[in-house]
Amino acid sequence: MDFIFDLVAHRIGVYVLRLLSGGRFKGESGFAWGWAVVVGGLILLSPLAALITWLIYTSGP
Repeated sequence: MDFIFDLVAHRIGVYVLRLLSGGRFKGESGFAWGWAVVVGGLILLSPLAALITWLIYTSGP
């Protein structure tokens, strides 16, 4: 399961970083692979973080 998450996060991260760099980002080396996974993982987990934040906000007194 971790492999699938890493692969999807890498694909999303490469796409976003390629958009931000004007198409120059490849994401093939070890350091670039890691950055792509980090960026993609943040994008994948941001809706979950927003949902948790919203639930905490609406359950207040």
